[in-house]
Amino acid sequence: MNSSHHIPTICRMCEQGCGMVVTVQNGKPVKVEGSKTHPYNKGWLCPKGRACLDFFYSPQRLSSPLVRKNGEFAAVGWEEALDFAAKKLHNLRESFGPQCLAVYHGEGTGHQEIKYFMKRFANVFGTPNFTGVGSLCNAARTLGEQLTYGGVTKPDIYNTRFMLVWGGNPLVSHEPVLPREIDRLKRRGGRIAVVDPRKTETAAKADFHLAVKPGRDEILALNLLHVIFREGLWDKQFAEKWIKNFSSFFETVMQDRFSPENGRPLTGVDHELVREVARLYGKTKPASVALGNGLDHHSVGVSAIRLVAIMKAVSGNLDIPGGDLFTPRPKLNDITAPRPSSSVPAIGSEHFPLFCGMRDEGQALSIPDAILDERPYPIKAMIIAGGNTSLEWPDSNRVKKALRKLEFLMVIDVVRSPDCEYADVVLPACTFLERDEHRANVYHNLHHITLRRQVVEPLYGLPDQMIWIKLAKAMGFGDYFPWKSCGEAIDHMLSDLGLSYEKLISQRGIHEYEKRVYKKYETRGFHTPSGKVEIISERLRDTGCDPFPIREEVLHPSGEDEDFPLFLITGGNLLPYLHWQYRYIPKLRRMAPKPMFEIHPATARHWGISDNETAEVLTAKGSIRLKAHVTDRIRPDTIHIPQGWEEANANELSSGEASDPLSGFPNLKSLRCRLRKRLDDEKSRQ
Repeated sequence: MNSSHHIPTICRMCEQGCGMVVTVQNGKPVKVEGSKTHPYNKGWLCPKGRACLDFFYSPQRLSSPLVRKNGEFAAVGWEEALDFAAKKLHNLRESFGPQCLAVYHGEGTGHQEIKYFMKRFANVFGTPNFTGVGSLCNAARTLGEQLTYGGVTKPDIYNTRFMLVWGGNPLVSHEPVLPREIDRLKRRGGRIAVVDPRKTETAAKADFHLAVKPGRDEILALNLLHVIFREGLWDKQFAEKWIKNFSSFFETVMQDRFSPENGRPLTGVDHELVREVARLYGKTKPASVALGNGLDHHSVGVSAIRLVAIMKAVSGNLDIPGGDLFTPRPKLNDITAPRPSSSVPAIGSEHFPLFCGMRDEGQALSIPDAILDERPYPIKAMIIAGGNTSLEWPDSNRVKKALRKLEFLMVIDVVRSPDCEYADVVLPACTFLERDEHRANVYHNLHHITLRRQVVEPLYGLPDQMIWIKLAKAMGFGDYFPWKSCGEAIDHMLSDLGLSYEKLISQRGIHEYEKRVYKKYETRGFHTPSGKVEIISERLRDTGCDPFPIREEVLHPSGEDEDFPLFLITGGNLLPYLHWQYRYIPKLRRMAPKPMFEIHPATARHWGISDNETAEVLTAKGSIRLKAHVTDRIRPDTIHIPQGWEEANANELSSGEASDPLSGFPNLKSLRCRLRKRLDDEKSRQ
């Protein structure tokens, strides 16, 4: 008999968690479609989501645990692999202390439930060095906003009349808004402005494109604020009641040196365009701002983010319909710290105490120093789950050197990632279609907990949560991991909400835990030390940092570099991929089959490079070779290399040396480079 079921779940081909319905026949998934009842995507799916069955059935999936024996991987059973890992970890813990272990969660695990299991394991093991992809993605924005008004905002695109997209490309990344919502905003008469050195897919649909020079976002933000203040477009009532130290900031920004005319040589943006966008933003009610990774990845990223956050506040758009909304997280039962925290400081806390303190984790990009130089103490072992440090971290060659030096490395992933080449043990995780997992949807401005429901038994591997439970039991930590299934653990985490795994299933995987309340600050204040929006940050002052948001050097960026005359942006996403993932899926690979760098036609002519011709991109750190894509959708002084290509790894060009002093984030988007035409390639073709 042909048995067919339609099971609602949520996608995990990227972090957005779109609702989907999976058709299962005879125990096998055969079809996926977007869930029309899901409050976020409402039936829409991107190409990655539509390709999830190709991911499920991929021949690249790991089918069994691997243990390195005599330099080669051997397929073994779960018990042997876990016992081997447990003995290694026990021995290193006894010899070097529990802090010798670093645990890293990558984008592949997500940022919620699996992360909680990993952090719990690190806590029970005794290491302070739980780390994650937040060390180079998104957390700088979180930090900048928390320092300013104590929380993270997302734009209410459903009700906004003007949206400023800064350093993001939601038509490709889908964060924090879906592509069709941008179209709907336009159809109802709304306006969009995009700040980006590239004319991205989103910028091409916008009413205004401010093609800022890479790394000059602080200046542009001050130019916009200058117009808003000079023309009386700020919310005076809100500023008087809710913004602390407003007057000193106001008087500084009003100075002529911050005018768009004086900013133009520095930002490369026409002063009339700046004035027009500032006026439209200041006069349109409500207006909103969508921030992307483009602001994170600079040596002064948090400073720029603070200025944009202040702009959100002075405009009076915080927590109003159509503005920038705070969405509280649900009150979950925290499983991450069953034991007292380690007294040893986390890796990175010496240089980035604010990041480590506010996130309660280490700064992962400090790990290579701890491995290679043993500063401030040696890291001897590492567990990487759903990540790819050798490709995604800056200065890839140094990262690979560090991975080789480790005495023990374990990788957990669905496929054999590049990091596996340095591993002693590789454990196969199953796909999201084969595990249960809850998700809070606050980044979509939704007060919903949704269920990523297991739709079939694992074809290969185990759910990530169960891998950590089994590892803990092999280590003798079983009492701290009592759950026999993912559903039991979900029951525990949701118990304070009166919610359970079975109840979530009965609600088709969607539970609204509270209703939207606007202007929550009127009754609760802001979650800052003063209870107000802080222009002079008390947290920064307490850590010995300059609390004023305008740096003295802001109008004096580094000048021209004769050796490296071009700006280099790295790390942009490509629609079919998530970081390095999915290039092994044929239908997605056909959408972007080879690594290429974007270059303006005038720049290509200057360097003698033709479209689709191989050239070499060089920085002070290294060089890579890839083909040119000649396009007028980028500034003439800038080139762009997308992330995630093993054969043309942009992080061989980057460095961790010029990191942001507050977040530790690397400079990936305002590097300096030069080009070299590969004449030897032409000769080899003749």
